[in-house]
Amino acid sequence: MQQYTEKIHATRLLKMLEKKDPCVCCPAALQFNGGAAAGEMWSKSYEFSPCDICREFLGFSDRYDCPCYHLGGKDAIKHTWIQLEEKGYLE
Repeated sequence: MQQYTEKIHATRLLKMLEKKDPCVCCPAALQFNGGAAAGEMWSKSYEFSPCDICREFLGFSDRYDCPCYHLGGKDAIKHTWIQLEEKGYLE
C-alpha cells in the first residue's frame, strides 16, 4: 500500500472536485466514498492519517471534523480551490 501524501491528496482533490456533489465525497477514501474509512487503501506506516493531511492542507491546526462539515460545503470547496492554487497544484 502507498503512503498518503499532500501531493496524492491534491491530485485526488482535483479528481473529486469534478464530481457532481464533491461534498459527499472524501479524497482519501476508496472511490471517493464519503461514508468509507479514509485510511482503508493507504499504508498504515505513515506519520499522519489521510484526515490529518487533509486538515493540514487547508491550514487547520486543530482537530476539526471533515472540512465540508466544519466550513460548510461551498466554503470548503472555495477554500480548497484557493489552497490548490496557492500551493501550485493548478498550474
